[in-house]
Amino acid sequence: MTGDGGAPRPPWRRPPAARRARTRIAESPASPHLRPAPSPRPGPATDRAHADLAAIGHPHAATPAPAALPARRADAGALAAAFGVDFLSWDESDPGRRGRALASYVAQPVREERLAATGWAGSGRQRGELALPGAVVALSEDRLLVHVRVRVTPFRRLTMTPSCVRKSTDVLPYPAAAPAPADPDWVGLDSYWYELLVPVREITDQWRVDIGAVIVVPPLPSEVRDGVVPP
Repeated sequence: MTGDGGAPRPPWRRPPAARRARTRIAESPASPHLRPAPSPRPGPATDRAHADLAAIGHPHAATPAPAALPARRADAGALAAAFGVDFLSWDESDPGRRGRALASYVAQPVREERLAATGWAGSGRQRGELALPGAVVALSEDRLLVHVRVRVTPFRRLTMTPSCVRKSTDVLPYPAAAPAPADPDWVGLDSYWYELLVPVREITDQWRVDIGAVIVVPPLPSEVRDGVVPP
């Protein structure tokens, strides 16, 4: 073959294999194995991972706000549900038991006599039987508001004379305020549902109820006559 000027062109020669290999390596995209791993994005899966690491005491576990941890929310919901049952249970023949039951939910020191009278007129008999924790709303990093539904059974007195005040003996360290399901001086009536908004605060890694700010729907009666809520 000749060029435009008539001079012969040199024959085309294939480049050496080593040169071709270097060219291909330089032009090929970077290996995906050499790319940096993407940083994890915040979300429910990340929160669960942090909670699992913290549960086993991992030194690199992050410490997000307690209100953001699902495990802490579940713990607060269980505490609020148990509190709702004890808060809506009472027995005029053993008022001290309600105070002892509520003492484990609040920040000490609080007198048991004062707790026994919180939200209760001091007469009648009522038994909380079932509690269902619902929505949990974060008020701040260490405060939550838990919605709880509680089913209660009121009682009506059968005798004209009120029972003598007695003091029960606690066998286990955490008594419940709910009285016995049956009593010869009382008869159980139809059950009702209450709704509670229970504010809890984290104090020394434990949830405690702000009992003075608890909201009950419908509102608790200020007076109970013969064990029956007045209309």
